Formats: sequence, structure tokens, C-alpha cells
Amino acid sequence: MEYNHEQFILNRLCQFRNRDAESDFMEYEKTASMKTVRFLMLLMGSVFLLFIVTDFYFYGIDRAFPSAFVLRGIALFIAACVFFLIDRFKRYEHALIAVTLVQLAVFAIYLLNMYILHGTQTDLQFMTVVLFLLAVFLIPNVWKNCLIAGGIIVVGYVSFRADFSSLQSLYSLILPAIYLLICYVVCAVFLFSRDQCRRRQFAAEKLLEYMSTTDRLTGINNRGRFEHVLGTWIKNMRHNPFSLLLFDIDDFKRVNDTFGHTVGDKVLVEITEIVSAHIRDEDIFARWGGEEFVVLFDTTGIEKAIELAERLRRAVEVNPHSEAGRLTISIGIAEYRQGESLTDFVKRADEKMYEAKRAGKNLVMA
Repeated sequence: MEYNHEQFILNRLCQFRNRDAESDFMEYEKTASMKTVRFLMLLMGSVFLLFIVTDFYFYGIDRAFPSAFVLRGIALFIAACVFFLIDRFKRYEHALIAVTLVQLAVFAIYLLNMYILHGTQTDLQFMTVVLFLLAVFLIPNVWKNCLIAGGIIVVGYVSFRADFSSLQSLYSLILPAIYLLICYVVCAVFLFSRDQCRRRQFAAEKLLEYMSTTDRLTGINNRGRFEHVLGTWIKNMRHNPFSLLLFDIDDFKRVNDTFGHTVGDKVLVEITEIVSAHIRDEDIFARWGGEEFVVLFDTTGIEKAIELAERLRRAVEVNPHSEAGRLTISIGIAEYRQGESLTDFVKRADEKMYEAKRAGKNLVMA
């Protein structure tokens, strides 16, 4: 994927405006955070179950206690389901929505539990809601989801505790509501800042990676990136055949001398576009240096590589440049031999390319 600074502009919800950039970031976050999300969800459910001890301490064992225990067990079961099933979500965004829904479900179970026990320990309840808020904002999630879940928790608790038949009861709820709101705002601002930092770090890494592996003029892979990929293929000792095509633009020096380097650059870009349109997605295309380019054909023997090379040669020949006129390329091909070094492999294709040059140019040699 081609990256530029405009793709990494954030919207008001602290997400990249560009969908592809946002999708790449979510995949990046999935790799970095999935294990942490799973563990924290299970920890949240376990801690919620352990609070049955406080239920016993404050309310004792009465008819409501077994129901409270079952409800807390259900909350742990839901969290455990996320722990074991979160990997099945194909998209990380959907997994995070599931995490948010589970958090809200556990909070709803908490309110139902308080209703069953007829709890009067308001200080303990208040601190428990604060813990819920912290859990929502600390478990890795997108800022929008946390904002919604945190708001529901604050409004839900205040509504649950409000007694509209008693003005004094409403007055006593003002201070806790203010504290919860402050906690909510502080957590939201903190998470927003954290998300901004992570996204800016991601953008900087992607832009740096793109610039270090991409040819600035043509936008395709540079030599360093190509050598890294080819070295990986050789190191992995791939069983499927693969072939290397190395080509040079014929009489390119004449183009520069006659029309200038600006037209020469345009020729390089146009040749790149023609070749890119005629190779497969799995093929690796790179600028080798100057007017030389390389293509790595995956799962392709020498016969098939010759066929593909002829297609490229003809495509360049029949698409004259608007200023430089008719252009041709000379192509050398080599199929990888088991145990061969990267240097020897490229050298064989390079020798065949110069053989095509000596034989009259605009030819394919393999």
C-alpha cells in the first residue's frame, strides 16, 4: 500500500479519515493488543465474581444471595467466552465492539445484583462503578467505544440510584454524580491522548518504512526492499519454482540527451505503470537502479516466465511515449537453482539481459 501524510489525518473520533489507513492500524493494534484484551476481560470477570465476598459480608446469606452468586457467575462466563472466542472475529473492530458489549452486560448484571440484594452500601457501590469506568478505559479499545460505554455506565448508575420521590435523596446523589463525571472526562481525555500518540507513532513508522523500501520516483519497491524479499525466498528454500526477470530500457541515454532528464523521469514512470498493469499481484516489481528494473515471478518456471516477459516487452513496444516516442526493453530471465546465492541468481539474469542487448535489443533471453 502506498502511504502519504494525508492518509494519516485524524477525525474528531480519533480515527484516521482514510479507511485503508484505519484498517491497517486496527490490524496493527490487533497484533499488539489481542492477548492483553483477552487477559483483562477474564480478569474483569474473575474480580467481579470475587466481589461475592463483599456481598456476603454486608448482606449475609439470605434468599437473594444465591441469585447474586449466579449473576456474578454469569458475568464470569460471559467474560470467559470473550477470552476463548475473540480470536474468531475476522476484524479487530468487531472484536472490540464485542468487548464493549460484554463490559456493558457485566455492568447491567451488577445493577441487577444490587437491585436483588437491596444494597444500601452506597460508598462501596460508588467505588465499584469507578472501577467499572477504569476497566472500560484501561482495557484496549477504540476511543469511541470507551466514550459510549463510559457514558452509559455514568448515566446508568445515577439513574439507578436516583429516588425521584425524595428530594433529599436526589441532593445526596449530586456529589457522587459530579465525581463520576469528572472521572469519566479525565479518563476520556487520557485515552484520547494515548490513542493520538499511538496513531501518530504508527503513521511515523509506516511512512518511514514506506520511504525506506520504495523508489521515490516510480513508487515501486526499491533495490533494498527487493533484495530483502528475494533473500527471504531463498532462505525459506521455497519448493515452488520462481524466476527473475531483469530488464533495461533500450537507448535510455539517448532519451535523456535528446529530451532532457525531466522527460527521462516521465519515461521511467510510464514504463513502471505499463509493467505494473501487466504483472500479477503476487509478483514483486522493483527498480534495480537507473533504467534497470527487476520482476520476481512467484511459482513460475522458466517457460512461463518467458511468456510473461514477452507480454511485457510487447506492451512497452506498442505504447509509445508522448514525448520520447517508441520505447523498447531488453529482458534477461533466470529460474532459481536450489542452493544458489542471491548474487549468482541475479548475475545470471543480468548476463542474459546484456546478451539480449548485444543481439539487437528489444529481445527476451533466458
